[in-house]
Amino acid sequence: MTVVGLNGLPVGPVEDFLAHATLVRRLSPNTIAGYAHDLRDYFEWLDQRGLEFARVSLEQLAQFFDWLRRPRQARREDVFVLPGVPAALAPATLQRKRASIAAFYRFHARRDRGVAPLLGEQIGGRGLGPQVPLLAHLHRGRRGEQAYSPLRVHVPRKPPKTLTEQQVNALVEACDRARDRFLIQLLVESGLRLGEALGLRHADLHLRTGDVEVVPREDNVNQARVKGLKRRRVPVPTSLFDLYADYMELEYGPRDCDYVFVNLFAPVVGAPMTAANVYRLVRQLRVRTGLDFFTPHVARHTYATALLRRGVQAHVVADLLGHADVQTTTAAYSHLNVEDHRALLVAAGALDTSAPEATNTEGAPEGWARPGRNE
Repeated sequence: MTVVGLNGLPVGPVEDFLAHATLVRRLSPNTIAGYAHDLRDYFEWLDQRGLEFARVSLEQLAQFFDWLRRPRQARREDVFVLPGVPAALAPATLQRKRASIAAFYRFHARRDRGVAPLLGEQIGGRGLGPQVPLLAHLHRGRRGEQAYSPLRVHVPRKPPKTLTEQQVNALVEACDRARDRFLIQLLVESGLRLGEALGLRHADLHLRTGDVEVVPREDNVNQARVKGLKRRRVPVPTSLFDLYADYMELEYGPRDCDYVFVNLFAPVVGAPMTAANVYRLVRQLRVRTGLDFFTPHVARHTYATALLRRGVQAHVVADLLGHADVQTTTAAYSHLNVEDHRALLVAAGALDTSAPEATNTEGAPEGWARPGRNE
């Protein structure tokens, strides 16, 4: 991935940063592509203003975000944008660009004292592990890189979409193949990311111990990847292995392939499935079930929400999801409603069960029984 300046040559500071992110931090190709796209916009703005990245002030950087909010055809100094014109980019997109530029400045600030980490300090808060960063006590109560930035981008929090048990059943029943039924059920009952599922080998499914092992591998021919290269094992219901057995017996047959999920009919038959293959399946299932919001990541949200609703502690959910920080989990799944809180308080003996029943005016989705069947 290369970012080219107005002179037609690669932008050196960006090249250095992307090489570090690729070779040292070993970030995913999608993350590298996102960095490159965001920094291309930033250096386009710098070229327009005649600025050098190492000499940009925080006030000037704030102007860059105003520039991003403009429609692309109006991103020139001689164009006046009338008040009330909708922003060209959503807040979540602006926040992602802010994170990319923050990482870029932190990288160069560590190598050149003349470059300030404009969008965030180099000292983070305390994570899940035993190592405590120096001066971490100065950041007590703050959360994430966004909290360390003096330039904020407010993103309205939307609760993640989840599936009811009936919707999960509808998706599984809409599948024509045992492979697809196994894949959908695996995503819902393990919370694996799509890349993690597509990178599974047969040896990663442990029937004896009843779990699925997520193993980081960088040689996957289908470009499947484990985010953060974090290895973990996720307990799953034994019924999932029944679906796996059906898939092996009915469709997989004697194919000589280590990968669990392979192409059955489309070329190349027997080759590992790719994300593009899965999204073709997803589009078919949306049409057949009417669940136009369904994606593989919705299955992951469903898994995490079900665990939290059953009282599983957030740090355990974080481990099962492969989150690097429990704060990622608590921020993403802070959407449990008053009825969820009531049930947890009753279970803990902190609320009298004779208390009047509250009406849920938000139309909370029907509780999903898995993982762990209704008792």
